[in-house]
Amino acid sequence: MADWLDFLFPRDCAATGEALGEDAPGHLGARGAAALPRIGDPRCLRCGQPFFGALLADRACPRCADMDEGFGRAVCAFRSRDLARELIHRAKYRGEPQLIDDLCRAALSDPVFARHLSGSTLVPVPLHPERLRERGFDQAERAARSLAAGLPGCRVRLLLERRRRTRQQARLRRRERQENLDDAFGLAPGAGVPAGERLVVVDDVLTTGATLASAARVLVAAGARRVDAAALAHG
Repeated sequence: MADWLDFLFPRDCAATGEALGEDAPGHLGARGAAALPRIGDPRCLRCGQPFFGALLADRACPRCADMDEGFGRAVCAFRSRDLARELIHRAKYRGEPQLIDDLCRAALSDPVFARHLSGSTLVPVPLHPERLRERGFDQAERAARSLAAGLPGCRVRLLLERRRRTRQQARLRRRERQENLDDAFGLAPGAGVPAGERLVVVDDVLTTGATLASAARVLVAAGARRVDAAALAHG
């Protein structure tokens, strides 16, 4: 069926508008994937942001020097700008959730990002049920499932629930983001932290890290051995 649909309605690259070949996966061609603003080294080993100054002795950036992030290390594949930001916004707000899968596929071509997730249990940051109904899909869960499908030994567990609807983080300042998330997350009904598994909380974008840190603290309090974090984009 997919082959016939591609024949009748050829797919165009979501970035360049060029027609994609029948064997091209998803909706992002090679030129489109190459245009994504990737994060390379040096990058902070705590929050994952690209950093062009002097890193501290533990290879953390000054922003992270005195912060308790709640997670061990975060890794992001792209900067949240230009094409990466556009595709994420199209996925979340313009009814194109399949673009999350394309971003995940491109993200896994980054060996640092792929190695960070390999063999781990991915725990998506959940949306509030009201926002889930409005949007129609949970971008973090979709990203986690897409990433796990592309990595051997990866699995997804829905361990968290969002207990209250928070304001959108993108509109808040740093301190407001942290206050906005106080007691926002808890363990999902019937969920328990799996013994011996390395957990990675997953979201689409990491800005200050407040959302991922808040989610990670719930898992640590529930007895998680180690919790790291990952996001498709940083900024």
